[in-house]
Amino acid sequence: MTAPCRISRVFQSRRLDLLVLLFVCFAAFWWRLGVLGLIDPDEPFYAQTAREMVQSHDWMTPQIYGAPQFEKPILYYWLVAGSFSLFGESEWAGRMPTALFASALVLLVWAFASRVWSARAGFLSALVLATGLEFCVMSRLMLTDVPLAFFLAGAIFCYWLAGEKEEKRNFWITLSIVCNGLAVLTKGPIGSLAIWFTTFAFAFLTKRKSLYRGSGLWGGLVLYAIIVVPWYAAMFAWHAKPFWEEFFIRDNFLRLIRAEHPANNHFWYYAGLLLMGSIPWMPAVVLAVRRAFSTFRADPALLFQWCWLLTSLVFLTIAQSKLPSYAFYLFVPLAVIVGRNLDLLLERGFASIGERRLIIGFAVFQCVTLLVLPFVKAAKPFTFPITLVAICLVIALVFLLQKRLNSWLLASAVASLALFAGALTKALPAVEAESSAKPLAMALLKERRADEPIVSGKFLVRGIIFYTRLPITVLAKQAHPFWADHPLPIIVGSKGFRAFTAQYPSVLCGVRKSDWSIIDDEKSTASRDAYQVIGENVMIRAIKPEAKTPEAKKAD
Repeated sequence: MTAPCRISRVFQSRRLDLLVLLFVCFAAFWWRLGVLGLIDPDEPFYAQTAREMVQSHDWMTPQIYGAPQFEKPILYYWLVAGSFSLFGESEWAGRMPTALFASALVLLVWAFASRVWSARAGFLSALVLATGLEFCVMSRLMLTDVPLAFFLAGAIFCYWLAGEKEEKRNFWITLSIVCNGLAVLTKGPIGSLAIWFTTFAFAFLTKRKSLYRGSGLWGGLVLYAIIVVPWYAAMFAWHAKPFWEEFFIRDNFLRLIRAEHPANNHFWYYAGLLLMGSIPWMPAVVLAVRRAFSTFRADPALLFQWCWLLTSLVFLTIAQSKLPSYAFYLFVPLAVIVGRNLDLLLERGFASIGERRLIIGFAVFQCVTLLVLPFVKAAKPFTFPITLVAICLVIALVFLLQKRLNSWLLASAVASLALFAGALTKALPAVEAESSAKPLAMALLKERRADEPIVSGKFLVRGIIFYTRLPITVLAKQAHPFWADHPLPIIVGSKGFRAFTAQYPSVLCGVRKSDWSIIDDEKSTASRDAYQVIGENVMIRAIKPEAKTPEAKKAD
């Protein structure tokens, strides 16, 4: 009777782990998913493309504002357009595929780490992933990076499983290559590069033979071709030169050698992002880094995860264009590494007094960081949710000081969930005014007169077009304000704005405060009304100045 009882206890424990993780996924990714307006500028871009895909019934060529656009491959647009078709066009429907893939990824990490190490390591890895600050925030947005992370994890995890048993190698290698193909159809070449970097680095460091061989390799390549080739071939056949120049050259190669966002282009950018984006697990990340050399020497599975994390980190650091979303998938191997180290910590305790002091030091640091943030002007609208997170982290710190490690982990996990509890309830209006063009778009619709033209800056124009469904003229400081050209009318600088306003009795403007200097020009208007400040955005009506008589000109 002993063995059946033990099996029953294990089953019950895993069932409880699953229920807890499902609850965390619901709270982190699904709860009030559609209450916040689309976040500028990326979410409206994907939403508008999916809308036009549904409206035009063209499910092959992505387009925006009536013209083809090739910033990303087709798979994510299919997911969002399919969701719009099934559930109607809404913020919830647009974000549903991302939340679904984020939830599946958490369960995938749980299943993998449980199989490789232990049930507790699997649970902790999944919990760290689901409640890490950047992961749970970005998993609520319309971004290609979440499905990409799922397919990359699937490919890399399957590769590891292919090496466990020779008789299963072909199956797992085939499945790994299939996930590779889906990653390429989601994001492009990075879908293969990250996997190749990982597997080749691991083979080199361990002197192991590559698992890409035999019938599994050839069967996988056939399925890879079936997944990838049709859409890419169709785009080359229908849009040969634009597709090559825009997708491969501009959106992949040029981003490698040219900084789209120069302010982010620092060698420490992604390392800092991984540390700060891991809040509330920053102390655990430091613990994993401190133990890295000793743990991966004794654990090939952990070394494999480090190969994934470090090779991609080096590649992304070398690339000139840097954004938080580009490194999103790195939080997967980081969570697995951290989860395994937390498992060892619960089993064996701290290795030394110095290690414990280091972890406490970083726990204090992340508490201080959160407590100081409300005093930063840009973070003022987020004071309430930030305060909730800070309270959770202070409680976690107290548990850590008392050596109550399980309570420390629980309080840490609750911190990110507290962020949404505050941001999506009491602070929702302020958060939306700061992050989304929706309130401004609604104000413009309410204030607009007849066929009055609307002018907006490049940052807000996508969201305003999506919510108003009206033609918008872009106000910019240069003739080509976007990384990828949009077929939208553009007026440049105060001179262009004066020429534009001279053509109409009045012009309604919706811009960010940072663009205010362009239109804050007395020569452009005789008077202004409808003035309204909405977060960091401004709405104003510019009224055409009356033409001066010859006598008035002489008097001037």
